[in-house]
Amino acid sequence: MAHIVNMPRLSDTMTEGVVAKWLIQVGDTVQEGDILAEIETDKATMEFESFYSGVVLYKSIEEGETIPVDALLTIIGENGEDISSIVSSKNTPAETVSSTKEKTETPNINPALAEKIITMPRLSDTMTEGTVAKWVKQVGDTVQEGDILAEIETDKATMEFESFYSGTLLYQGVKEGESAPIDSPLAIVGESGDDVEAILASFGSSVSKPTEEDTPTPNTKKESPATPPSTSGERIFASPLAKKMAAANHIDISAIKGSGENGRIVKADIELALKQGITTSSTETTPTTHLIPSGEDRIEKNSQMRKTIARRLTESKNSAPHYYLKTTIEMDNLMAIRKQINASGDVKISFNDFVIKAVSMALRKHPAINSSWDGDQIIYRGNIN
Repeated sequence: MAHIVNMPRLSDTMTEGVVAKWLIQVGDTVQEGDILAEIETDKATMEFESFYSGVVLYKSIEEGETIPVDALLTIIGENGEDISSIVSSKNTPAETVSSTKEKTETPNINPALAEKIITMPRLSDTMTEGTVAKWVKQVGDTVQEGDILAEIETDKATMEFESFYSGTLLYQGVKEGESAPIDSPLAIVGESGDDVEAILASFGSSVSKPTEEDTPTPNTKKESPATPPSTSGERIFASPLAKKMAAANHIDISAIKGSGENGRIVKADIELALKQGITTSSTETTPTTHLIPSGEDRIEKNSQMRKTIARRLTESKNSAPHYYLKTTIEMDNLMAIRKQINASGDVKISFNDFVIKAVSMALRKHPAINSSWDGDQIIYRGNIN
């Protein structure tokens, strides 16, 4: 199936983007998390990752050329797939242009303060809100243009988000693990002593200045279990997907040599490390998502991707025709066992009892199934009922 990749809106004021450099060519095989291109916005040049795995079937522009936000950038699918209809339909700009204008309309901000505010970017064409997976910079830290501010989780992937400005990080509008709509205040980068409340008021936001309890101590780094620390103290260049894979498999990411652009560690490097048995020396274990039932329910926040999958499943159920399959099972052995058990005691066993027993054993073996959807979170049941 062909996947359409549109020009993302990587800054709040971006209306068009320039492909500064293509890192892939038509015919190349890409994996989710690979860098497709370096996109130049009106504020910075940023790496743009692929949300899909497959073969690059089409590129709409050459290096140095410009296209509007939401216009067709590239197509990823299966080798030999016919994409002529997609290309022809996407080259009809009327709907795309009007959609772009609607989505890129920015709030009325005081020009003197506007450049201090960084809003939640729209990193994919279907993104409506983003989650801060990790803050790389903390309040009080000095930030240079191009530094990674945070890792933002979209409905398709987790991507590093760079700062467009140099200065001091004065404000974080979203806590780690929390979500915010696109174009809402994400951070403020300015000079020490700037009035954060005045800047937010200029933005027209109801977001108030964070209290002392919510504000991290300046220059105090909050360690995140999602990314293994660097033993050398230097920043490790790795894709968010590679970092997640390294953390999940207890791999010391600082011991891996990256094969990506400028030595960047990518998914393929982590997969190679797994084959070679490279692991961290730490005895700490990463919390697992699927715990054995302990008698108490456990609540886990849903990721943007999981929310999107649920929404798409609901849309599919409501709009697409469904059919159901049945199967026939040979029950002779079960009937013989049931007869033997019922003949040896006072308790009578029904066929339904066997089914309940089998389901209970399956739920203990696969506790993630013993869960329920609750809007923006999932409840993992502590008991099998």
